[in-house]
Amino acid sequence: MNCAHCGAGHQRGRYCIGCGKLMPPSPLLPRRVRLAPRPTFETTDDMTQPVLRFDVHPRRPMVPTRVSADAG
Repeated sequence: MNCAHCGAGHQRGRYCIGCGKLMPPSPLLPRRVRLAPRPTFETTDDMTQPVLRFDVHPRRPMVPTRVSADAG
């Protein structure tokens, strides 16, 4: 469909690419919505929720370092 204002032959959505004016809807049929296929098995809530599991080890207490003094 050509724009009546500037003669551009293309449109993006409902707006002309050339001048930006609102154009009437396209006479083409709307595109069909394609959905993702359903899984063949039944999903439970445990399968869909991310869970991070790792071992927790308590930290060792810090031991102060000893400073050696030179007797000079």
